[in-house]
Amino acid sequence: MFFQISNHRLQMNWLGYFFKLVLVFVISFCFIPVSHAENRGEACPLNKPLKVAVMAVGLQKNTTTYFTQILKNLGEDGIVSKNSIPRTIDLRNNDDYKKNITEAVKGKCLDFPVEYSYIFNWEIPAFKEKIEEIRSLIKDKKIDFILSMGDLTSKYLIEEKLNIPIICFDTNSTKTLKEIVRKNRLVSILDDSRNIKDDIDMFYRMFSYSNLGFLRDKNHEFDLYTSYDDVMNYTKEKNIPIKVCEGDFFIPDVEKSRSEFSRCVTELADSNISAVFIPEVGNGIDIKQLYTQIRPLLSKKVATISYDSKEQVAAGSLLSVYDPDEFTRASYAADLIGELIFNAFDSSIVMNRKELSVPLFFGVNLKTASLVQWRPEFDVLVAVDDVFHTTNSK
Repeated sequence: MFFQISNHRLQMNWLGYFFKLVLVFVISFCFIPVSHAENRGEACPLNKPLKVAVMAVGLQKNTTTYFTQILKNLGEDGIVSKNSIPRTIDLRNNDDYKKNITEAVKGKCLDFPVEYSYIFNWEIPAFKEKIEEIRSLIKDKKIDFILSMGDLTSKYLIEEKLNIPIICFDTNSTKTLKEIVRKNRLVSILDDSRNIKDDIDMFYRMFSYSNLGFLRDKNHEFDLYTSYDDVMNYTKEKNIPIKVCEGDFFIPDVEKSRSEFSRCVTELADSNISAVFIPEVGNGIDIKQLYTQIRPLLSKKVATISYDSKEQVAAGSLLSVYDPDEFTRASYAADLIGELIFNAFDSSIVMNRKELSVPLFFGVNLKTASLVQWRPEFDVLVAVDDVFHTTNSK
């Protein structure tokens, strides 16, 4: 009898355990946290994936990092497939683009077909020729919106008045572009209003330099990338003499662009300049050889200030203020892209959003500081986030 009772209890216990396990499984399944599932879910709520054309006259030094981080954030939000795209890919290479972009992110709300990738190496005529092809694709409803990289790309597309939503990012002259857009509700400009002028003002208060050197492309259309007008207005306001060297920087011929950069560096070094501000210069900088490129300035104890580039400070430039990983801007951009595609690309979403505040880092190369005989004040040293003691270039 005891054996029968014990056996019956054993069976009942196993049944109890079984039902408890089933209940725990059901409850757990209902409450398993899925990344951003409350916003997007596993399946895209759109009827079909939107086809995205990606366009760029050329890539700035941080464009690839910014773009791939946006795609990573969109993956975490469920708008594209989760991905871990390397920041070292060549977006201009169709094989790289197809493998690392097209294939990596497909399957959700957005598709990035490689045939709709129009990314150039500062080849303006070739870029403009493709605009007619874009018009045809728009007419045939083969693309749903355009991602525009950079200032000049965005300016050209805005002026063309294409009847399609355009999302612009990686822009330096954001305020100027917003003035051009005005009431075009199909165009959304995502970037913050940070300006080179702010950097120059901060560095002027640090150095009180008596004069300043600056680099400008001979094609003045590229002033958008360097905020040339703002720099000129600031130096005039502060009564700071400025020496500008013009060169062919934003060109596809890399060797010539770098030669032009070196020519301007030498010219400025021979002009009794106390500091040189290095803006975007197209293909002018060889990051592996930057220390050699700017040595004529350093040997004359001229401070070199790079715009938005940790990489350049690590390679030998004296200092810079920068977004350390593009994470904040990319997260902000990804959120806005998500809101736009689910709200019929209403650009008022961007206009009504609080202006982005990016936590910037301040980097200093102490080896270069020693060469130019600059001894930072204590309050400057306290503000430094990244300190470099060597150069990563030859």
